[in-house]
Amino acid sequence: MIESIWGIFTIGLLLGAPSGIAPGPMLILIISETLRHGIRAGAKVACIPLLTDTPVVLISGFLFTKISNMNILLGAISLAGSAFLLYLGTKSIRTANAEIPDFTPRPLFLKELMIANLVNPNPYLFWFTVGAPLMVRSYQQTMSLGVAFLISFYLGLVGVKLLLAIAAGKSRSFLHGILYRRIMQFLGFALIGFSIFLFQDGLIYFEILERG
Repeated sequence: MIESIWGIFTIGLLLGAPSGIAPGPMLILIISETLRHGIRAGAKVACIPLLTDTPVVLISGFLFTKISNMNILLGAISLAGSAFLLYLGTKSIRTANAEIPDFTPRPLFLKELMIANLVNPNPYLFWFTVGAPLMVRSYQQTMSLGVAFLISFYLGLVGVKLLLAIAAGKSRSFLHGILYRRIMQFLGFALIGFSIFLFQDGLIYFEILERG
């Protein structure tokens, strides 16, 4: 486990940023709201995870502390997290050229935006298989590590979404340009790299490998 603030901060950023930039329902809403109603409307969508993810983070973190001594279950969670990150990484690489449609006729209300993110399965999958284990293990070393991971993850997630809203407001061509595709591909490979580490953790919990 990484024991430095900057190390865990980097991991949080590299896990949060792909979630913020990957094609999906929330990205479509950010772009469509920005193109139709301006950067402020897109920024409102970008910040929604700060509201909707809070109960997911708290519940997943609480549950993980209750199973922290159950190696078989922890191994299963690590392998599930590895598979989920592998899926997100390959999806990010394959959909780097995805078209971002524009369809919302009016600015969406806060309640509508929250519902849109609450029915998105990705936050639940991430926090129950990847985020909570990393956050709790970091916190168990020092509180500052746990806080650093949480802050850096949402800095990456929300920060990238805000940058996309600004980019969409300033230039429609950015979302179809080479820079966007290269960023998507880089972050996809980063997720695949993290999936390998989680897979290794799973094998260690199952006592197939020894911890180095």
